Amino acid sequence: MKAFAELLDRLSYTAGRNAKLTLMADYFRTAPDPDRGYALAALTGRLDFATAKPAMIRGLVEQRVDPVLFGWSYDYVGDMAETVALIWPQRPGANRPPELAEVVERLSTASRSDSPGLVEGWLDALDATGRWAFLKLITGGLRVGVSARLAKTALAKLGDVSLEEIEEVWHGVTPPFTEVFAWLEGHAPMPQIDLRRAFRPLMLANPLDEADLEKLDAAHYRAEWKWDGIRVQLAAGGGEARLFSRSGDEITQ
Repeated sequence: MKAFAELLDRLSYTAGRNAKLTLMADYFRTAPDPDRGYALAALTGRLDFATAKPAMIRGLVEQRVDPVLFGWSYDYVGDMAETVALIWPQRPGANRPPELAEVVERLSTASRSDSPGLVEGWLDALDATGRWAFLKLITGGLRVGVSARLAKTALAKLGDVSLEEIEEVWHGVTPPFTEVFAWLEGHAPMPQIDLRRAFRPLMLANPLDEADLEKLDAAHYRAEWKWDGIRVQLAAGGGEARLFSRSGDEITQ
């Protein structure tokens, strides 16, 4: 968790787009599998922990500190993760600090009754920055100024490929994306997915004049119908259908 916590902390204090891209690309380059894949999943909103709810976290912290003091602190700070991270009583050496993959894999399969004990033990093991990043991770609200598209752009930068190539495979792969990193680092071919069921980035319409048309060779381009007001994309094949928003988020119910 330490490297991931440092990444989130630095991203939250970094304003420039290019600087954020460099931070993420450097992390993806140096972090091991499967940690970096789970970090990518967190940054792109592809993790969900059904048993980690704010009410559970609040209940844990109110067992450690005075509930009134916590309430006042929360009102002042305004952010649950930051408040808990700062007010949680330190217990140095209480537990071994967890790896990011350990947190994701254990909490993803934990029952509602087991989750509080796991969360409490990890909060004891981490320092303030680690607790903040951990709580941001499990509640799904990173808010460090990174969109899913920006994170995928950093991924493309890692492998010197285009963002469009990342988008081509994105909805056919799952966390921790080990096959994606193997491809980007030259250890494996591009992941093969069923393109009939994958999101295809929408091609934006650009104005052309007669002079532009004369210079174009149609064999060098792809074309698609332009539908004004498009909101969703339906991809179907192999007996399965999936629905995506125009930005590529799967909204199949």
